[in-house]
Amino acid sequence: MKELMNRAIDFLTFDAHLPSQQISLQFSETHHKRQAEIDEWSTVATRQQLISSYWSSLVTCHFAVFFGGSAGISFLILGGFYQPDLFLATMFIVCPIVYLGFYIFQYRPKFNSIYLPRLETAKEAYEKKQIEQIEKCRQAQLSNFSLALFFYVLYKTNNLKAISCDDHSANLLKKLYGVDSGSMKKNLELILGTAKRKNISDRKITELRNRFTETYEYLEALGFSAGIEKLKELEASFFNA
Repeated sequence: MKELMNRAIDFLTFDAHLPSQQISLQFSETHHKRQAEIDEWSTVATRQQLISSYWSSLVTCHFAVFFGGSAGISFLILGGFYQPDLFLATMFIVCPIVYLGFYIFQYRPKFNSIYLPRLETAKEAYEKKQIEQIEKCRQAQLSNFSLALFFYVLYKTNNLKAISCDDHSANLLKKLYGVDSGSMKKNLELILGTAKRKNISDRKITELRNRFTETYEYLEALGFSAGIEKLKELEASFFNA
């Protein structure tokens, strides 16, 4: 009974529609649904849609239930069926006055102080989660230099068309890996040309050795023995150039 009373109070005071968890869930579900329909759909668009939904759905439904229920009870208690025309006219006059009171003391204050801040928090939490997922994928992926090394190994072991330190080869790697072509071009220059290796710092050399190790581990996981041999040849010439 107490729980039922609390729910009734939450509904009457409009608090039933404002829990943070509910707003976060609604944001996530709405965003996924819209993004499935439109690839470019943004979190800003989802935020705007939920704001619109607050006024067009939550507020409208809450007021309709509250005022409709109150009008029904008044109709029965006051005997509105004796003078239905007068009762309806009274309701038409009272309705906007009651709504204005709810708007001033409930809907607008709670929108500004509760709903909108919680919606912004839900939006930021969703965006942060997306960024974290992207970072996890990046951390799990081979580095750009290792990707270039792997492509070099494929080129050497499969008699592919010659690659070089130009935009064409960099764009091929971009299409394959989805990585910036400028970065891939610099990596190709390191792998294929000796000039870029002459002024490399000790710290950079250590980093590149780690990238070779990373690529070895990947090739070993594939069981790509021919690729490992080609990588060893490149490594020998790379650090002795």
